[in-house]
Amino acid sequence: MKVPAKSSATGIGQRLFTRCSFPHVCVLSLFALGLQGTTSKAQNAVVLVGSGSSVPAPLYSRWAQEYGKRNPNIQMRYLPVGTSEGIKQISRGAGDFGAGEAQLTDKEREEGSLIELPVVLIGIVPIYNVPEVHQELRLSGEVLAGIFLGDVKTWNAPQIVKLNPELTLPNLPIQVINRPAGKGSNYVLTDFLSKVSSKFRAQLGVTPSPKWPVGTPAERSSDMADKVKNSPGSMIYLRMKSTDSTRAAALGDFLDWIYTEGQQFAVQEGYSELPPPLLAAVRKRAKDLHQRSVV
Repeated sequence: MKVPAKSSATGIGQRLFTRCSFPHVCVLSLFALGLQGTTSKAQNAVVLVGSGSSVPAPLYSRWAQEYGKRNPNIQMRYLPVGTSEGIKQISRGAGDFGAGEAQLTDKEREEGSLIELPVVLIGIVPIYNVPEVHQELRLSGEVLAGIFLGDVKTWNAPQIVKLNPELTLPNLPIQVINRPAGKGSNYVLTDFLSKVSSKFRAQLGVTPSPKWPVGTPAERSSDMADKVKNSPGSMIYLRMKSTDSTRAAALGDFLDWIYTEGQQFAVQEGYSELPPPLLAAVRKRAKDLHQRSVV
């Protein structure tokens, strides 16, 4: 979650649409500006606006619902526009916070006066559709890197057969389906593959907008599940300006809530809550920011 600062997915369809046993976990962050700036009120209610990755959209929707019960005078709206766009919007003051999987660069922190705070853990997993294969495939990081580089081209390639000797794999082309540019899921995947494959790191590197050498893009994130479900041999990867004092107090109160009561709803929505030591450190960081903003 990114705020302005002044100073594991499961398969859909058990037979044709399955996940491989190689999840990658990352921290979902909130990006924010300093807790001070312009006011946005609706009939005496403060409306906090956030934007960013589509991955946490269900969680922010649930948080908005539950937090609204606690404090009906503070409303929250979240727009799933993608991690990169979310960072752009919060950097130019269009909203109160952003959210995404990608870490802020030093340039983004400095030019946008942004800070980042972790909120939950998420998992990104490859999902595939291999007909007549009814159990999870074992795919190493090196093999996944080879698939996304176009070096491993079929489901019965020697690299995959070696990891799954008990299975009869079809001579079927691997159809990679890529997520749209600017997505935090791209950042998570490329970060992992860059760590396990020097070739991948050299050719693509870590980025939310990789220039994939193979595959077809899904126009929208919502199209991806249908594409892989309807495409035998396919593979995809899915989840596991300033404010015034009134607005600053509202955002500070919201941050305090998501790091306390709000964490339980993250678990209920299929996310992992932050580990206690990290949660305590982040809670202290958010509290310090709030205290500085209202001084």
